[in-house]
Amino acid sequence: MASMISLGVPLVLATTSRGAVWFYEQMDGPGRAIALILLICSFIGWGAMIQKWTDMTELRRRNHAFERRLRDESLVTGLNFPRSATLCPYEFLVAEAATAYQRHKGKMVSRQDIALCMGHVENAIQRGISRNLVRYEEKMVLLSSLVSGGPFLGLLGTVWGVMITFGALTDKATISMLAPGVSGALVTTTLGLLVAIPATFGYNYLLTQVKIMTTELENFASSTADRIELELEAEVRRNLESRPAAPIALAPPPAAPAAPVPPAPAPQPSLPTDVIPGWEDAR
Repeated sequence: MASMISLGVPLVLATTSRGAVWFYEQMDGPGRAIALILLICSFIGWGAMIQKWTDMTELRRRNHAFERRLRDESLVTGLNFPRSATLCPYEFLVAEAATAYQRHKGKMVSRQDIALCMGHVENAIQRGISRNLVRYEEKMVLLSSLVSGGPFLGLLGTVWGVMITFGALTDKATISMLAPGVSGALVTTTLGLLVAIPATFGYNYLLTQVKIMTTELENFASSTADRIELELEAEVRRNLESRPAAPIALAPPPAAPAAPVPPAPAPQPSLPTDVIPGWEDAR
């Protein structure tokens, strides 16, 4: 409705004897250039708002449809996504988390392994959130520029028209001499407002929708991370149960008591090597 009104007002004014066409014809060259720029900005703003609203509506519909399908899946980590497919934000988050999980698949047997894997999964989810936020905020900079720049362009045309009007003021000034400046001031001011007012309402509405979708995305990412952690704990339990039990080592039989060792005989005193045998008898 607002689009029809904003586009219809110039058309209605153009049909009158002193409509927009007449005012435009009375403008000078710089005033006409500013008016054309503002008119182009108006069409760009409306096109950006309509395209942004369409994109966000489609993304939100696909997100909610995927969230409903995900509730029926037994394992989040077992999902596969084709690389060539255009994924919605929720699908992109799950795909990034599943890719991070694949690096640790079949290797987790303890809580430390779960913590290591979840660190990689959460980092992948955070990267996915950042990329999707950039996707959500597309065209918002353009709309904010139109909101802030439209009135300034209109003010530029207004000031230029006033300057032309004062320059034409003489003792013998006529309406035809004052018309270019007055027409330029009026037309550029009107076009500046027609650019800024719709862009302001559209920007505020779309910004609110972006904040809502961002909150929904963060909540989905948190619930997905919790679900993946539960699946990892179940996998660790399965891995521990499937491991073969270690053989029990039997204690060796007690050794027999050792037999007592007889004491060694006392050493006999040895005779001096320099004593001649029989010497004691000769004495």
